[in-house]
Amino acid sequence: MILRSVKWLFIIIAVIVLLLIAGATAVAIMAVQKTPLVASTATTQLDGADSVNELLGQLQRAFSRREEGHQVTLTETQVESLVGVLQRALPDFKGVVNITPIGGTINLTYAIQDTGYFVNASALVLPGNSLRIEQVQIGDLTIPGRYLLRFLERTVNSYTQSEIATIALSRVERVTMESGELTLDVGRLDALLTELNVVASNMSVDEESELQRLSAYYLRYLSGREIALSTEPVSLIEYLREGMARAREQSETAQDAVLHNKAVILALAVYVGHHRVGTLVGDIQPNADKALKPRRGAVLHNRNDLARHFIISAALELLSEEGMSLAIGEFKELMDRGNGGSGYSFVDLAADMSGNEFAQVATEISTAVDVQNAMARIQSELEIIPAIDGLPEGLSKQAFIEQYERVDSMAYLKEVKEIKRRINLLPLYQR
Repeated sequence: MILRSVKWLFIIIAVIVLLLIAGATAVAIMAVQKTPLVASTATTQLDGADSVNELLGQLQRAFSRREEGHQVTLTETQVESLVGVLQRALPDFKGVVNITPIGGTINLTYAIQDTGYFVNASALVLPGNSLRIEQVQIGDLTIPGRYLLRFLERTVNSYTQSEIATIALSRVERVTMESGELTLDVGRLDALLTELNVVASNMSVDEESELQRLSAYYLRYLSGREIALSTEPVSLIEYLREGMARAREQSETAQDAVLHNKAVILALAVYVGHHRVGTLVGDIQPNADKALKPRRGAVLHNRNDLARHFIISAALELLSEEGMSLAIGEFKELMDRGNGGSGYSFVDLAADMSGNEFAQVATEISTAVDVQNAMARIQSELEIIPAIDGLPEGLSKQAFIEQYERVDSMAYLKEVKEIKRRINLLPLYQR
């Protein structure tokens, strides 16, 4: 009798599993299509990158004056610029936004590599007294927007062990739309920011990671070196020499070298780049109320901005998906074309790209030890960053468009190719 019951139990389980597999297969088939929904290009979307500065200003005011309500206005240009930078980093992803007085649509396409198939998705957002998603289409599947929004809310709350999604949605008090523009009336954000601290606490690990521990160690170590007290600007190679020399002493294997090199780069990004990079690494400051920094900033080619571009890009290369660091650097330069910005700079881009390359060779198991040895005897900045002579910079948006049009033009790609050529000539990056 017991054996018969067990047999039927296994049969029922097998049937359920088969039904789940069949259901998942059916959903997958309905979600995948042979033609893309979106054919937009990132280069067109990035034309409006400088407009994002205004959006960032609105967000900064909303967070700094958290006990007040605010209006945040997003334009199609701003949203598509942010989509464009994502597409620049992830070429298989495409997106487009359209905002009208009666509703806004978001269309997305993801190309499944080497298959010729696409996952297409679209959502219709309506104006009203809350965030209203009317429906979501994924391939041939149609999902009521309210169900999807409720599912996402519960999923985020569950994952973060908080009420963060519920509070965030409740802050949206009104959504209004005009042609090409969406305005959010947002309630006071103090409760949301408080809940963010809860999320950070819930998601933190009990024990710090080895990389976090080592980054904190190298931050303290470098801040205690004599060069940190210099009243004159110090070349970034001096900090790299100090850090990598110590890393070489601490590394017994190639795997050790990779880990220690990562920690040195992250510590320097926090120390001479910007202390806020530390939030991406973890709690590595000895004193949370006062970030460590040198008496004078580090420089490359006698410029502090280039040293910061180099080391922050190197850190982002370690902390982000492949290609994202360069896309962020390029987007930042496009933003700088607007009023008040420093203008588009291929010199800054050269520092970004050099930092990316340095991070890669310093953390590849086959070259990590070589980089430690090279840094120990480095004599010139030209060993880590190429000469910048002749590279255009300070270009306004109008000047950039007149000379290069877009970031996929032959003229633009020629400048990028020249930067790559210069970087590839450096022995450290020939691998």
